[in-house]
Amino acid sequence: MKYVHSPVMLEEVISYLVKKQDKYFLDCTVGEGGHSEEILTRFSGIVIYGLDRDPEILEIARNRLSVFRERFCGININFRDVSLLNINLGGELFDSVLIDLGISFFHYKKSKKGFSFSKKEKLDMRLDDTSLNAYDIVNTHSEANLADVFFRFGDERFSRRIAKKIVYEREKKPIEYSDQLAEIIANAIPTKFHPKRIHPATKCFQALRIASNNELENIQIGIPKVFSLLKKGGRLGVITFHSGEDRIVKKIFANLYKDCICPLDVPICTCSKKREINWVARAVKPSNEEVEKNPASRSAKLRVVEKI
Repeated sequence: MKYVHSPVMLEEVISYLVKKQDKYFLDCTVGEGGHSEEILTRFSGIVIYGLDRDPEILEIARNRLSVFRERFCGININFRDVSLLNINLGGELFDSVLIDLGISFFHYKKSKKGFSFSKKEKLDMRLDDTSLNAYDIVNTHSEANLADVFFRFGDERFSRRIAKKIVYEREKKPIEYSDQLAEIIANAIPTKFHPKRIHPATKCFQALRIASNNELENIQIGIPKVFSLLKKGGRLGVITFHSGEDRIVKKIFANLYKDCICPLDVPICTCSKKREINWVARAVKPSNEEVEKNPASRSAKLRVVEKI
């Protein structure tokens, strides 16, 4: 069955982020171009710069959005490195920015990099050549490190049991394929604790993807850099899909919202920090109709702030 790419919370993104008079939009994780396509279609005066660290999926977006000609510019770069961009906006800054932290359906269905536990694919999970191969994590990391990855990045309650099982199995032969790893993980979790709606390996595969691509560090480094390119009154929206991402985003926005970041035991403010944002939307979730049509959106949260 052919997969259909569905951008998450499309209407909410447009409603909260884009204004009729906007000129420049930065799509920091353009993926297959779903959000950008709709914005370019509805707002004829907007130019979009779309970033993606994965050159293969960026090419898909470029082809898809080629009908908009010079109104879309696709750039192969990780958004954490956005300060390296040499973009001429005529002295202006971006009116609005979107960071969609979800992984595209393309990676599960077409990339053949081992993101999917339902297929026999070589374990890889790298989004670019700076990433760490998931095969190396699974086959060379210590049992303790593996357990830590599964627990920290996947909230997996059986992380230690799974890590122990992986080490046991890899001593017999290398764990090379995604379906092979998925079976090992499923066998490590007692059957009565298998989730009803998702595959028992889901959390561990998520954790491996995050670890392979250093995703949480990218968020910590990238959001402040992206925020610096936003004009006064401009809006930044971030879509998260799991608690690890969401905690980091909330912490960054909370810091931007504070008037003072001095330690609590300092009686008089010496930091001179001023509040940098207003809240526009907190933890907006997809509608029931969207979740029904696109189950992958069920865990998404959209947070939007405005620069002051």
